[in-house]
Amino acid sequence: MNHSPRILLAGCGYTGERCADFFFSAGCEVTGLVSSPESAGRLSAKPYEVVAADAADKDDLRRKFSDYAAPDVLVHCLSGHGGRDAAAYRITYVETLRNLLEILRPKFCVFTGSTSVYPQNDGSIVNEESPTGGTPTGDVLLQAERLSLDEGGAVVRLGGIYGPGRTRFIEAARTGQPTPGDPGGFVNFIHRDDAAAALTHIGQGAIPGVYNAVDNQQARRAELAAALRGETAAAPESGATGKRVANAKLRSTGWSPRYPNVMAAVRAGAV
Repeated sequence: MNHSPRILLAGCGYTGERCADFFFSAGCEVTGLVSSPESAGRLSAKPYEVVAADAADKDDLRRKFSDYAAPDVLVHCLSGHGGRDAAAYRITYVETLRNLLEILRPKFCVFTGSTSVYPQNDGSIVNEESPTGGTPTGDVLLQAERLSLDEGGAVVRLGGIYGPGRTRFIEAARTGQPTPGDPGGFVNFIHRDDAAAALTHIGQGAIPGVYNAVDNQQARRAELAAALRGETAAAPESGATGKRVANAKLRSTGWSPRYPNVMAAVRAGAV
């Protein structure tokens, strides 16, 4: 490659902005795509170009990127196109990714997926080979994943993201407030910076396939809440629910979380 890797980061929100920062710090030529001029204005001080365009509108994409060379890596990190039902998901994930692949022709694609595609709710350990789907939104996410995989790209399925400004569970637990969900259920978290680092790692290495990006500790909700208060949780009264998402496949590529669990991030002052 005779030039700095060209990265198109579609969706510079909470995680995508950090991912764009990481690519830029690694010496890449970064362009961020956001959905509105207001979002572009928020990022106007960034040292890389930020373009406002509607990725669901092919004509708008063609106008905004008519002179843009095919990126070496497209990272699709878009979210929130008008709702959280299957129809909105189809626009946000499937239609936008299809348009970006068709118009920009990236050499490699990374789709930011979600561990919500795993339907297991019995406390079992799940990996990238475990059954997926069965919900309207999960099935749409799997359709978007297939678009990336069919192009020889990658999918990074993120767990629940927390970090600076996103500490709802942590603050509720610290103050003894109820946390949503079954206290005996397992939670699968990942710090925002570790999520962004996973996307950057897979994109820079052009590593194809499906990868789960979660931290190293899948704790029961009540256990984690008690730890955040400096207490020991009582044994859960109910059987295990949720699932325990494994990250071994992603770690085998050379990635590892800077914050192996929520408590490590709290102790490091990273939230």
